[in-house]
Amino acid sequence: MHNDMESPLGLNPTLTLPELALSFAVRQFKGHEALNQLYQLDIELLGPAPAIRLEQWLHQPAYLCLGPGIGRHGIVQRAGLIDANAQQITYRLTLAPRLLALEQPPRRRIRRELSVPQLLHQLLEEHGLPADSYRFELHHGEYPPRALCIQYDETDLHLLHRLCEEEGIHFHFEHHDDRHVLVFAEDSASFTQHPLETAFAPGADHAVISQLFQCHNPPCSAPRHSVQPRGEPQESGPAPADAANQVAQATARATPTQQHQRQLSRRELERLRCLHRQVQGHSTQPGLRSGGILQVSGHPVAAFNDQWLLCEVEHEGTASHYRNQFTAIPWSSEFRPAHTHLKPRIPGQHIGRVAEPPVLDAQGRVQVWLWPAQATDDAPSGLWLPRVQVATDAGQLPAGGSEVPVSFLDGDPDRPVLYACDLGAARNDQAWQDKEQPISLSANGNVLHLTADSITLSGPLFSPTPAPDVAPLEHPGRPQPQHSGWSGEIYLFEHPPATTDRLAHANWYIVRMPQPGLMELTGLDRSDVVMQGTSLASGNLALSPAQKKQLACEFARTPEQLCLLYPGQCVALAEYFQQHWNSAQRLSFIESARPASPPAHTGHNQLLFDWLLPHAGKAP
Repeated sequence: MHNDMESPLGLNPTLTLPELALSFAVRQFKGHEALNQLYQLDIELLGPAPAIRLEQWLHQPAYLCLGPGIGRHGIVQRAGLIDANAQQITYRLTLAPRLLALEQPPRRRIRRELSVPQLLHQLLEEHGLPADSYRFELHHGEYPPRALCIQYDETDLHLLHRLCEEEGIHFHFEHHDDRHVLVFAEDSASFTQHPLETAFAPGADHAVISQLFQCHNPPCSAPRHSVQPRGEPQESGPAPADAANQVAQATARATPTQQHQRQLSRRELERLRCLHRQVQGHSTQPGLRSGGILQVSGHPVAAFNDQWLLCEVEHEGTASHYRNQFTAIPWSSEFRPAHTHLKPRIPGQHIGRVAEPPVLDAQGRVQVWLWPAQATDDAPSGLWLPRVQVATDAGQLPAGGSEVPVSFLDGDPDRPVLYACDLGAARNDQAWQDKEQPISLSANGNVLHLTADSITLSGPLFSPTPAPDVAPLEHPGRPQPQHSGWSGEIYLFEHPPATTDRLAHANWYIVRMPQPGLMELTGLDRSDVVMQGTSLASGNLALSPAQKKQLACEFARTPEQLCLLYPGQCVALAEYFQQHWNSAQRLSFIESARPASPPAHTGHNQLLFDWLLPHAGKAP
């Protein structure tokens, strides 16, 4: 029994695994293929008993034959046994292209000064695709090298899709009985030039089109890419008022950057046009494939009797019947892939490591290793990052090998900057120079004197004899607040250092670790957790007086090792206090630890005094 969309063609499809010298009759199959997508075929096979070991089928090439010159080649990705009796075994397997090898776990990588065709070739080569299994037909477009291409938590396959979509490159597969070939192209010349003529004849018992209808999608408001690149001057100014009927002046030749931007804009418009006009249909023609040309004939609507580029085809068949559904665009339209694999966004700050020795180049950029724990040979010398200068204190210089915050403008992975740090080094590749000037700070009678060789402390805070206690002012009949020791608040900021968004009812931990960073968590033990809790609705830590006391004492012991850990963030407490507390709050905090622990030794806890310094831009 079959319906009018299904034809008894007598295909008698077969599947062959040539390297294993095996051939099977096909019971039924389903498949999907589309431009700029990986195809997949799910096939049920019939074979004689006894059953064959399926492990040897995996990753073997196979060919599904639907008739003379019609078939699909692929690599066996899955194989299973679904039914068995004394005479016959039923198997099920899945075919997909070699390109599926790029679907690996997401990772972070940095590539520099490579064009998109070079990036694509590198991805295919790294995964061992044979050189004759892919081809580039990108002879006319402009593909300048990209200064940076940062892969941030993407699979290699996602990156390949994204690069093609950003540049308007399409790809399809050519199928032969012994191989399939991946073709990257930029225009319609790469598609077959031999249209497959098929008649519109609903109800016929041969290969025909049974349904064909058109879809009109509303156009989008604007293309994604702008003609004018960021920061580049316009090619020419407005024409003078009397320019009409004047002899045209020869225009200067466009730069490669301008040509590339024009190409992106043109291809973006082509993408919108091919989305705007599509036809969909049903047929019993097994020769339809994505990237093929369909010549429709005999349709009562004359506009349909034209050549159409097949963008997507869904197949379904048995030993005796076949049908498909397809989507196509006019052959005269250039196909451009839709933006379905977007560039990831990188929120917040990430840790980089300053190269050694730290220098500035002529453009004022700093050499930094990004994601040092995941460094690869792709970036053997680090990245030269521009600086976003917030502070101007030349005394705070990150040393070579030190960790620095790196942000990404607009969350764009390809626009990293060194954030909130004025490195104060000389330009033109000169080495770093620290200014050896003494610094003296005083507050509440306490004096901190810093020189290049020593740190001197004096005052009641650091005196061996505790200062006399002062009784708090009491109000009869009024409940007396419990003395907490220090008044500064600690908040869970969602996107530090921004303080606008706070995390409410979020779990937090204060841990002791050698250096801050989410990548360092694997080395922590339960004993490293100092305290834990859940933030209040206002986003701050709900610390009891005892916990405040404990935190101050723990900080006095190892100020450089205490970190605040909460979802998505790992913040050094010393850095937090510098950024968000004033001098009085910091002094109150350390004073609350003094009765329980002696003053920290300056030689071991220099950071304990560093965080007492007023933070640049904050009132003490």
